[in-house]
Formats: sequence, C-alpha cells, structure tokens
Amino acid sequence: MAQTEQPGRRWMVFNGDADGLIAAHQMRLAGFAPDFLVTGVKRDIGLLARVAARPGDEVVVADISLDANRAELERLLALPVRVRWFDHHHAGTIPRSPFLEAHVDTASDTCSSLIVDAHLGGRFRAWAVAAAFGDNLHPVARAHAGGLGDAAIDALRELGELLNYNAYGEAPADLHVTPEEVFARMAAYDSPFRFVGECEAFGRIRSGFAEDM
Repeated sequence: MAQTEQPGRRWMVFNGDADGLIAAHQMRLAGFAPDFLVTGVKRDIGLLARVAARPGDEVVVADISLDANRAELERLLALPVRVRWFDHHHAGTIPRSPFLEAHVDTASDTCSSLIVDAHLGGRFRAWAVAAAFGDNLHPVARAHAGGLGDAAIDALRELGELLNYNAYGEAPADLHVTPEEVFARMAAYDSPFRFVGECEAFGRIRSGFAEDM
C-alpha cells in the first residue's frame, strides 16, 4: 500500500524582541499561519538548530543572523525545506538554493520589520513603525509614520520600546512575558493601537517596566 504523503508544516522562527515579534506578526497577518514557533530572548540567535523540519515544510525566519545560523540553514535546504529569511544583521555569503528566498538588508537605517513591510507593500505599516522605534531607529520610524498624529506615534514608540525591553534576560523565565505568549496574544489584533490599549499581556510588560524603573 502506498504511503500517504504528509502535508508540509509551517515554522515561524524569530527573535523575541520587538523587531522579531513584529516581523513575524506581519507575516502572520499576511496569511502565514505557523504550526510551530521557535523564539527566545533577545540574545538567543542560534534558533534554527531547534527547527525539526521534514521535507516539504516551510520556514519563515525573522530578525536573526543568517551567518550565525548558516550550518542549520544548509541542513534545512538539503532536506529540502522552503525558507524565507527577513533580516538586517550580517549575513555573509547567502547560499544559492531554489528553496531559499532571502530578504536581507544590512543598511543602518532599516530593521527586519521594515524589510517585511517593504515585502508586503506597506500593508501593516503601523506595526513596522513600532518595531523601528524598538530598534532605536526613531528618525526612520517617524519618517515611515506618514500622517499619524503625535498620540498615535507615541503609542507606537511605547509599543516598540517596551517589547524590546521585555526581551532582555538570560532565559524566557526572566522576562515579564515570554515571546511565545506575546506572539500568541498579538494574533487577536490587526491594529497595534488596539493591542496597546486592550491586551492584558502588554499591560503586564508596561507595569513590569515601571516597577523595574
């Protein structure tokens, strides 16, 4: 009896800071619904080693260095697995493979979420502005904010800066809210302004920051 081919699974791999979270969330808003998440604290960048993909799977990677994950990327491409990579860190030589779609820009005035924003034609621009604030790209963030008023820009700045602050720690247990939970809670929100105003998990990050200060 012939074996039934297993459907490909979807993996989302992202840095747990503002830029990684928001880049991944934009891809989810655009229709990439992951079956598995791989993330961690801001300093945890060797994430691809935790992807137990099988042939035919698809992986979206956001905001981790390709160069730092090169061996694991080549492992996945050899299976083969389709990989889409969005990042602004040093990449080195990008492997040539029909299964790799690399969106890498190491310019000093961009971040991974802005790279995703360009890929998606600006569909979720306000989220990308928040990520730029989180990556301390304040002039760039304001340039992308378009006609938003001061109150809206302040809300996006708070979102980006607090998500970034929350990612600092030795391990996820050190954080006020784990990146997995933040990402899960974001799923209910198309609007970053509603997320800031309504999400209980973000409220915990805000309160934790105030207590730490």
